[in-house]
Amino acid sequence: MAAKKKLLIVESPTKAKTLKGYLGRGFEVVASKGHVKDLPPREFGVDLEHGFRPKYVTVRGKGEVLKQIRQKAKEAGEVYLASDPDREGEAIAHHIAQEIQKAGKPADQIHRILLFEITREAVREALRHPGTIDQNKVLAQQARRILDRIVGYKLSPLLWKVLYRGLSAGRVQTVALRLLVEREKEIQAFVPRTYWLVFARLEHAGKAFRATLKEIRGEPFKSFDHREEAEALVERLKDQDFEVLEVQKRTRTVSPPPPFKTSTLQQAANQAFGFTARRTMQLAQQLYEGVEIPGIGTRGLITYMRTDSVRLADKAVKALRDTLAREFGPEFRNPRVRTFADRGAVQGAHEAIRPTDPALTPEMLRGKLPPDLWKLYDLIWRRALASQARPARLVVTTVRLRADDTVWQAEGKVLDFEGFYRILGTLPRETELPPLEAGLRLRPQSLDIEERQTEPPPRYTEASLVKTLEELGIGRPSTYAPTIATLKERKYVESRGRVLVPTELGMLVTDLLVPRFPEIFDYKFTARMEEELDQVESGERSWQQVLEAFYREFKQALDQATGQIEEMKKETVEETEETCPLCGAPLVVKWGRYGTFLACSRFPECRYTRPLKQEIYPGVACPVCGKPMVIKQGPHGRYLACIDYPRCKGTRPMPAGITCPKCGAEVVERRSKKGRVYYRCSNPECDFVLFQKPVPRPCPKCGHPFLVERRRRGGKTVWVCPECKFEMEPEPTPQEESRS
Repeated sequence: MAAKKKLLIVESPTKAKTLKGYLGRGFEVVASKGHVKDLPPREFGVDLEHGFRPKYVTVRGKGEVLKQIRQKAKEAGEVYLASDPDREGEAIAHHIAQEIQKAGKPADQIHRILLFEITREAVREALRHPGTIDQNKVLAQQARRILDRIVGYKLSPLLWKVLYRGLSAGRVQTVALRLLVEREKEIQAFVPRTYWLVFARLEHAGKAFRATLKEIRGEPFKSFDHREEAEALVERLKDQDFEVLEVQKRTRTVSPPPPFKTSTLQQAANQAFGFTARRTMQLAQQLYEGVEIPGIGTRGLITYMRTDSVRLADKAVKALRDTLAREFGPEFRNPRVRTFADRGAVQGAHEAIRPTDPALTPEMLRGKLPPDLWKLYDLIWRRALASQARPARLVVTTVRLRADDTVWQAEGKVLDFEGFYRILGTLPRETELPPLEAGLRLRPQSLDIEERQTEPPPRYTEASLVKTLEELGIGRPSTYAPTIATLKERKYVESRGRVLVPTELGMLVTDLLVPRFPEIFDYKFTARMEEELDQVESGERSWQQVLEAFYREFKQALDQATGQIEEMKKETVEETEETCPLCGAPLVVKWGRYGTFLACSRFPECRYTRPLKQEIYPGVACPVCGKPMVIKQGPHGRYLACIDYPRCKGTRPMPAGITCPKCGAEVVERRSKKGRVYYRCSNPECDFVLFQKPVPRPCPKCGHPFLVERRRRGGKTVWVCPECKFEMEPEPTPQEESRS
């Protein structure tokens, strides 16, 4: 009788494909495609009266997946659960194990393996030493899930009653928003101060340099508060020689940074390439699970990307050091193995993020990976190698000069040995001074006054927000990217270039919640909750104890806030001097799903509303009364409504600005149930549909009546002819020209 196949269950189809290539015919590999069981989406699902007992249901759409897994588990010999090596992965393994045990699979035939890298050797090693599911880790994930469900399900309806449905609050999400809002308020309250600095421009041996004023009459100097003071000093010193008092040279060594962990990878990718935290994690996931490389096959290129550790395995260090010496020369390899200590509580036995095979250099993969994947691999590869490189060596020269009763200072910095900078591919900025010695007298070429202003604290970028969250102990590696993504999706935050700016809605939500839940959304309290979840994972605390302590405090604040609904509503309403055209009552500014709008203060007796700002659509008249029409936003997308609403209720679909190439009827804008905007012919008998935004400009090359808008990699927008594929830079459209 033929031996039964073994079954390996992973999370993603990509990982399944990679592993199937490693394991051969003796294994069946299937993917759960993420969680198979979770709290119900449309009910609370937590029994608060009986020890916070959760109600788990099959995730929508996963019934067939579970059925397939149960069937294959029945037919298989041994079953190996290889979901991701973190709390979420442990919970997935736990739920799958429960399901296949219900189907009759004995517990002693179900094994847990942890894959910190997807390589042939790592997979075989894990299969040789299988373990069991870590129940403490499962309970820590369950506690976090319930915590987040309590806050989300109890607080979000509070916001719905005050503002509108669809808003959300979150244990980590709202604290991250608070950081952004408090920074924005600092910026708004900031009053700049003007000050003046004086610099001396000097020259010796044909080389110019600049000295900064440091002392006046033996007292340290920072800046002048009045320009007249700076001008008086310049007038007094303009004919004075500058005498070199001393020249100090010292060698400064700069040690390399540790290899990446999740937070530092997100920060570096944001700074280097402008990647969002979510984009970085999507790319890192692909590199971890396996990428098809022409001529090589499918390979997992990096270790697991959700980690808060900078530790490296001994075997990995050796491979990194060998590659470093081979690619850059032995003189760049540090003589001794360099180790890095983790700070604070670190989850699990994860390593830092590193290449699985350092010998596979970025140069070997150039042109074989998509550009963004290659960039991230190059970043990870260089950082891991650099961690084992020699320190860089800088020669720092400090020169002090005297002119009358003032002391000035110039500083030079020259790279003496590149060290790890060579591996990273970036060099520090250098400033070289001419050869100077004590007693040398120099006449300044000029004394320059520079007017400056104090600057407000900078807005957060995704990189600096992740760094701050980590420093405060808020969230964990797996939560940074989804937290920022949720803030954007809820329209609490918007990206302007690389900075994150809280919207008016985000500031309002923060002002409503933080004063009423000061403990729950306190930075230290949130960090303490993370520590307690870590204690659940280590077996030091009971998950119910953590939830009981949290819920006791949360419920008290929630009950108090629930009694303040009307007071909270008043905080969101702004009175205006306009009156309602239907009943004459004052109009007020209110919040709705599509932003602020004007509404009658007698609501619900009078239901008059209109947008706060009405944009007239040019060249289109109301089909009922002939008056101009304005652009409105409804549940099914944009449409045109009569400017005289509610007296006239004329509406029509939003024109796309082009006619149908099939039948000549007008093309209109629509929105699918999932929120995707598309364009279709207004003639119900015509099947013309367009999924790119049409541009009412004929193609300059072939004369096609319109172009379409497309977005290239990096966010660049271009206009493309759907017929001949001609491409051009965007220009103002006729509608935009007529509106301006």
